[in-house]
Amino acid sequence: MTIDERLGVLDAVADTPAVVVDATVVLDNITRMATMARDGGKDLRPHAKTHKMLEVARMQLDAGASGLQVAKLGEAEVLLESGVSNIFVGYPVVSVSKIARLLNLAARVQVSVSLDSLEAASPIGEAARARGLTIPVLLELNTGLDRVGVLPDEEGVELALRLAALPGIVFLGVMTHEGHALSRSANEEQLESETLAACAQVVSIADAIRARGVEVNRVSVGSTATARFGIQAPGITEVRPGTYVFNDATTVAHGAATLDNVALWVVSTVISVHDGWVVIDAGSKCLSSDRLNRRGAPPIMGYIADRPDYHVVRVSEEHGVIAVPPGSPLRVGDRVAIVPSHACTVINLTDEVLVAEAGAIVDRWRVAARGRVQ
Repeated sequence: MTIDERLGVLDAVADTPAVVVDATVVLDNITRMATMARDGGKDLRPHAKTHKMLEVARMQLDAGASGLQVAKLGEAEVLLESGVSNIFVGYPVVSVSKIARLLNLAARVQVSVSLDSLEAASPIGEAARARGLTIPVLLELNTGLDRVGVLPDEEGVELALRLAALPGIVFLGVMTHEGHALSRSANEEQLESETLAACAQVVSIADAIRARGVEVNRVSVGSTATARFGIQAPGITEVRPGTYVFNDATTVAHGAATLDNVALWVVSTVISVHDGWVVIDAGSKCLSSDRLNRRGAPPIMGYIADRPDYHVVRVSEEHGVIAVPPGSPLRVGDRVAIVPSHACTVINLTDEVLVAEAGAIVDRWRVAARGRVQ
C-alpha cells in the first residue's frame, strides 16, 4: 500500500496521540533484513530494545534470527516469553544483584554479555564458578562512538587474552556499535566508508587475538543504518540492527529505508494553528526529544508522513510544534501521522501500540519490556 492508502488509519484511531504500527510493513522489514543477512553469510541478531514486544520478537525468530540482543537484563527477562533461546546482553553487567540475575538467565537459556574491563568480568566469572556455570563474553571495542569499549589496539588484544584466561568466563569474540558513523556522515558514500572502517578495525583485532592463540567465534557489528554495509564486510560474522523493524526519519535520511518502509507513526491531532507553525497533541512524552541523527541534518524530532517538509521543530512535554509554509492547509482538529526521528525512544514511552493492516486497526500489542531499564 502507498502512504496515502495507509493514511486511512488516521480515521480508525479512536483518540490521539497514539502509536500505530503497520503489521504488514513490520513483517516486510523483518523478512528483508533476514534475507540480506542470510545472503551475505551473516548471523542476524536483532536488537530488541527497539520494539520490546513479544509479538515482534517471535516474528524475528521465525524469520531466522540467531537470537536477540537486549540492552538491559530486564528486557531479557521479559523476552524469554517469546521463546528466544539465545540472548546477548550488549551492556556491561555490574553489581552483585545484576550478576545474580544474569546467572539466573544463563541457567535457562544461552546468554552472552559484552564488557570492556576485567573489573566487570572478574566478578561475573567468580559468581559463575560458584554456581557451576560459565558465561560467554564479548569484548566491546570503541571504533569511534566514544561511549563504552576499549580502543582497537594492542591493549585491546591484551585485555582479550586476560579475559580468555579468567575462570568462569568463555571468551566468545569482539563487538562494536558503529553508531558514530551516522552523525559523521552526510551521504551514503560517507556512511559506507565509516562503516567499513569500523568493521575493518574489529576484524583486525579479532585476527590479532587469534594470532595469539585465542579462538574468536563471533565478530559482531550493529546498527540499522549501517547494516547493509556490515553484511558485506569480510570477516564480520554477525550484524545486530534494531530500528529496521519499524524504521524512522533517521534510517530514511541515511538511505537504509524509504518512507514506504516506515512501519511506525505517532498519530496526532492539530490543536492550535498559527502563522508559520501548528501545534499537535504529541510532545516529548510521545515523540521523545531525540533529533534526526545525520551530519548536517536539521534539528528536528520528526515530520508528517505525507508532508516530509513539515518538520517537528520543537517539543515540550505535551506539545509538538510543526513548522509549516504559508498557506498550509492544516486546521484545528486535523489528524497527522508523524514519522519520528528515533523510533526506539517512542516505543519506550507507550504502554501499547495499535496494530494496523490495510488502513484498519486490527489489534493491540503490549510493549511488554517498557521501562525495563535495570
